Amino acid sequence: MNSPARTVAPARTRPRILPSVEREGHQLVAADATGYLMTEGSATADRTALTAADGRQQRTDTARLVTYNILSGGIDSDGSEWRRLGQIDFLSSLHADVIAVQELRGWDEGGWWRLWALANSLGMVPLPPVISARGRGGHLALLYRPQSVRIDDYESDAARGAFHHGLGRARLHIRDQLLTVLFTRLCPLGGAERYAEAQWLAGYGGTYEGEPQRVVLLGDLNTIGPHDIEPPWSRLPASLRSRHCHLTAGGSFGDTDRRAIQLLAATGFHDPFDVLGEKPPRTVGYWSPAEQADRRSDFILANWNLVDQIAAATVHDTETTRILSDHLPVVVELAPPAS
Repeated sequence: MNSPARTVAPARTRPRILPSVEREGHQLVAADATGYLMTEGSATADRTALTAADGRQQRTDTARLVTYNILSGGIDSDGSEWRRLGQIDFLSSLHADVIAVQELRGWDEGGWWRLWALANSLGMVPLPPVISARGRGGHLALLYRPQSVRIDDYESDAARGAFHHGLGRARLHIRDQLLTVLFTRLCPLGGAERYAEAQWLAGYGGTYEGEPQRVVLLGDLNTIGPHDIEPPWSRLPASLRSRHCHLTAGGSFGDTDRRAIQLLAATGFHDPFDVLGEKPPRTVGYWSPAEQADRRSDFILANWNLVDQIAAATVHDTETTRILSDHLPVVVELAPPAS
């Protein structure tokens, strides 16, 4: 598999948003167990995208899940919203069944019209958003496709205020498969609070209250993976490095604080890239000059009851996605359970 692109992001002028099979500089980074998603360089980029689209039409029995942190609601500091419009265009190309979006800053204005605009453009339905009481407007939302998904029940504050940004939980059927979907953005301020949030989630790793559950966790977890290589944290200023690293007894920064993701892994949550035997691509680290440290932050984790159904995992790392947000979208495909 080709490694993720490591080029410097282009200048952030308004991009030319193209149809999904004609994106310039497309370099799809994918791990696949089904054979219909391939990773190629830019010379075969359009064929790669077309293959992915064709595969989606052929594999209508799979469930496609997406997580995407859209950076300040897709709204720039000058009030322009070309990023938000470009994000809608990109998400439309994925034909997802379920999409979790984070950092919906400003979207609570005007009756959540931006959330409805996204849903209507995608042909999806939004569940009531998760309000980020402590996260400076970093609200969360989950959208579903009514043709393939049926909602059984839903809580927009499943942790009763215990999470920095909130936690949503939906129990739903995707093509008659019962699934519990958890979506969140773990605390960005430090490992201790992320670990406390992970303790709340740990009960969903295998069984919960005595009942086996099929659970996926989607979101910006603000941590690298349990087995990922150490990022070059020394490139970050101390004020940002403090969010990610242990502080040693001597008062200096140590390695990454991975307690939250390690706890999730230990209690039954699996990383699809590990399951598929692929090196996971970066999802952040390319945007700000102050944070040029490629690493992961965005995950779709499946608990042990779903491991056998993981069919494909993709990070969309393209020239377009790199200027639409400081996070790259993650897509996971779940095949139907074996009969």
